[in-house]
Amino acid sequence: MLPVVSFLLFYQVQVWVNGFVVDHGYIPPTLETLIPPLLGHPVITFIAYGLILDCADYWRHRLSHSYRSWYALHALHHAQRQMSFWSDDRNHLLDDLVAAIWFGIVGLAIGIPPLQFPPLFLFMRFIESLSHANIKLSFGWLGDRLIVSPRFHRLHHGLRAAGRNSCNYGAVFPIWDIVFGTADFSAEYPATGDRRAPESMATGGYIAQQLGGLQFFLEQWRQPAKARRSSS
Repeated sequence: MLPVVSFLLFYQVQVWVNGFVVDHGYIPPTLETLIPPLLGHPVITFIAYGLILDCADYWRHRLSHSYRSWYALHALHHAQRQMSFWSDDRNHLLDDLVAAIWFGIVGLAIGIPPLQFPPLFLFMRFIESLSHANIKLSFGWLGDRLIVSPRFHRLHHGLRAAGRNSCNYGAVFPIWDIVFGTADFSAEYPATGDRRAPESMATGGYIAQQLGGLQFFLEQWRQPAKARRSSS
């Protein structure tokens, strides 16, 4: 249902934004108008949209590990000790809200056609879900450098990588980790979880997880700046 809901919301916002921009004498940009050689090449354009969205998501994800209060929300995603295909959907609502707004703003800025939004969303979510599966699956030396595999992303969820000093932030394409120096292609298969997260975020029910994440966020937010620096 998420691609359908996202399409309806994105389409309505895009119509409103485009109408507002046109009313003020501007033509809404699209990737094809910004890069004319893409005109008439829908497959290449689709891949380009995916790469841009994934790059934006790489930085959102990396920033969520850079600020203690933000990571306190994101820690719900890392607290799970048993990875599964559905671990990608295990997030705090506030963290999901930030991701949705971030994703939508970038999509509007590059002018993704509304009909391309659902297939892009489906493709990216499938790769993200697969990368969280509890399997020792690698796509090989080259494949792991083209698409995020479960083994590649497992290192991001490893106990040693939990928190600010992590690796392998990419959701779909490892290229951004390679370019920005955060890629780790080692073959180890570490245990997962985050020992610093409250137990309710690891083993509690849905409501307990959400409340635990909110409490953890408030604790980190209220922590004095000096203490935050010394404990980071």
